[in-house]
Amino acid sequence: KIGNIEEKCYCCVPRFEINDADGKAIYKMHQPTCCGGMCVNCCAEGNPCFGRGCCKAPFHVFPADMKDTDNGAEPSGKILKVKKSMAAEIFTDADVFECDFPKDATTEQKGLIMASAIFLNAIFFEGQGDEAS
Repeated sequence: KIGNIEEKCYCCVPRFEINDADGKAIYKMHQPTCCGGMCVNCCAEGNPCFGRGCCKAPFHVFPADMKDTDNGAEPSGKILKVKKSMAAEIFTDADVFECDFPKDATTEQKGLIMASAIFLNAIFFEGQGDEAS
Protein backbone atom coordinates (compact mmCIF):
# COMPACT_ATOMS: atom_id res chain seq x y z
CA LYS A 1 0.00 0.00 0.00
CA ILE A 2 1.43 3.37 -1.03
CA GLY A 3 -1.48 5.48 0.22
CA ASN A 4 -5.14 6.25 -0.36
CA ILE A 5 -7.56 8.86 -1.68
CA GLU A 6 -10.25 10.05 0.70
CA GLU A 7 -13.40 11.89 -0.30
CA LYS A 8 -13.99 14.79 2.08
CA CYS A 9 -17.33 16.26 3.09
CA TYR A 10 -18.45 18.90 0.58
CA CYS A 11 -21.49 20.85 -0.55
CA CYS A 12 -21.06 21.79 -4.23
CA VAL A 13 -17.40 21.20 -5.13
CA PRO A 14 -16.08 17.62 -4.77
CA ARG A 15 -12.99 17.63 -2.53
CA PHE A 16 -10.47 14.88 -1.93
CA GLU A 17 -7.41 14.27 0.19
CA ILE A 18 -4.47 12.17 -0.99
CA ASN A 19 -2.74 10.39 1.89
CA ASP A 20 0.55 8.52 2.08
CA ALA A 21 0.96 4.94 3.36
CA ASP A 22 0.95 6.20 6.98
CA GLY A 23 -2.37 8.02 6.49
CA LYS A 24 -0.73 11.48 6.55
CA ALA A 25 -2.31 13.98 4.15
CA ILE A 26 0.11 14.99 1.39
CA TYR A 27 -2.20 16.66 -1.14
CA LYS A 28 -5.65 18.24 -1.43
CA MET A 29 -7.52 17.90 -4.71
CA HIS A 30 -10.61 19.62 -6.10
CA GLN A 31 -11.91 21.29 -9.23
CA PRO A 32 -11.12 24.98 -9.75
CA THR A 33 -13.63 27.18 -7.94
CA CYS A 34 -15.25 30.61 -8.05
CA CYS A 35 -17.79 32.47 -5.89
CA GLY A 36 -15.78 32.05 -2.70
CA GLY A 37 -15.16 28.36 -3.31
CA MET A 38 -18.85 27.53 -3.52
CA CYS A 39 -19.06 26.75 -7.26
CA VAL A 40 -17.01 24.84 -9.81
CA ASN A 41 -15.36 27.26 -12.24
CA CYS A 42 -16.31 25.58 -15.53
CA CYS A 43 -14.34 28.20 -17.51
CA ALA A 44 -10.97 27.50 -15.83
CA GLU A 45 -9.62 25.69 -18.89
CA GLY A 46 -11.26 28.03 -21.41
CA ASN A 47 -14.77 28.33 -22.85
CA PRO A 48 -16.55 25.06 -21.95
CA CYS A 49 -18.88 25.23 -24.97
CA PHE A 50 -16.43 25.97 -27.79
CA GLY A 51 -12.72 26.24 -28.28
CA ARG A 52 -9.91 25.07 -26.06
CA GLY A 53 -12.02 24.45 -22.94
CA CYS A 54 -14.51 22.11 -24.59
CA CYS A 55 -14.93 18.74 -22.84
CA LYS A 56 -12.14 19.38 -20.31
CA ALA A 57 -12.61 18.61 -16.63
CA PRO A 58 -9.72 19.76 -14.40
CA PHE A 59 -8.94 18.70 -10.85
CA HIS A 60 -6.23 20.77 -9.18
CA VAL A 61 -3.73 19.29 -6.75
CA PHE A 62 -2.48 21.41 -3.82
CA PRO A 63 -0.11 20.73 -0.91
CA ALA A 64 -2.06 19.43 2.10
CA ASP A 65 -0.86 22.32 4.28
CA MET A 66 -2.01 25.04 1.85
CA LYS A 67 -4.81 27.02 3.50
CA ASP A 68 -6.60 28.81 0.63
CA THR A 69 -7.01 26.54 -2.40
CA ASP A 70 -10.06 28.28 -3.86
CA ASN A 71 -10.73 31.20 -6.23
CA GLY A 72 -7.86 30.72 -8.65
CA ALA A 73 -5.15 29.61 -6.21
CA GLU A 74 -2.13 28.30 -8.13
CA PRO A 75 -2.11 24.48 -8.02
CA SER A 76 1.12 22.51 -7.67
CA GLY A 77 -0.27 19.78 -9.94
CA LYS A 78 -3.30 18.97 -12.06
CA ILE A 79 -5.37 16.07 -13.36
CA LEU A 80 -7.14 17.03 -16.56
CA LYS A 81 -9.71 14.98 -18.47
CA VAL A 82 -9.22 16.04 -22.07
CA LYS A 83 -11.38 15.66 -25.13
CA LYS A 84 -10.74 12.87 -27.59
CA SER A 85 -10.86 12.83 -31.34
CA MET A 86 -14.31 12.50 -32.91
CA ALA A 87 -13.61 8.90 -34.01
CA ALA A 88 -12.41 7.91 -30.55
CA GLU A 89 -15.44 9.58 -29.00
CA ILE A 90 -17.86 7.69 -31.25
CA PHE A 91 -16.25 4.26 -31.33
CA THR A 92 -14.65 3.84 -27.89
CA ASP A 93 -15.51 4.30 -24.25
CA ALA A 94 -11.94 5.27 -23.37
CA ASP A 95 -11.20 8.48 -21.49
CA VAL A 96 -7.97 10.47 -21.74
CA PHE A 97 -6.31 12.17 -18.77
CA GLU A 98 -3.23 14.37 -18.42
CA CYS A 99 -1.43 14.37 -15.08
CA ASP A 100 0.86 17.27 -14.18
CA PHE A 101 2.79 16.39 -11.03
CA PRO A 102 4.10 18.73 -8.34
CA LYS A 103 7.80 19.44 -8.94
CA ASP A 104 8.89 17.83 -5.65
CA ALA A 105 6.65 14.73 -5.91
CA THR A 106 8.24 11.37 -5.18
CA THR A 107 7.61 8.30 -7.30
CA GLU A 108 5.02 7.07 -4.77
CA GLN A 109 3.26 10.43 -4.76
CA LYS A 110 3.15 10.44 -8.57
CA GLY A 111 1.64 6.95 -8.41
CA LEU A 112 -1.03 8.23 -6.01
CA ILE A 113 -1.87 11.13 -8.31
CA MET A 114 -2.17 8.73 -11.27
CA ALA A 115 -4.38 6.47 -9.12
CA SER A 116 -6.47 9.56 -8.33
CA ALA A 117 -7.10 10.03 -12.06
CA ILE A 118 -8.42 6.45 -12.29
CA PHE A 119 -10.52 7.03 -9.15
CA LEU A 120 -11.98 10.27 -10.56
CA ASN A 121 -12.76 8.51 -13.84
CA ALA A 122 -14.61 5.75 -12.00
CA ILE A 123 -16.77 8.02 -9.86
CA PHE A 124 -17.46 10.92 -12.25
CA PHE A 125 -17.08 9.79 -15.85
CA GLU A 126 -18.02 6.12 -16.04
CA GLY A 127 -21.71 5.33 -16.47
CA GLN A 128 -23.36 3.09 -13.93
CA GLY A 129 -24.41 0.77 -16.73
CA ASP A 130 -26.93 -2.01 -16.60
CA GLU A 131 -25.92 -4.37 -13.81
CA ALA A 132 -28.33 -7.10 -14.99
CA SER A 133 -26.53 -10.36 -15.67
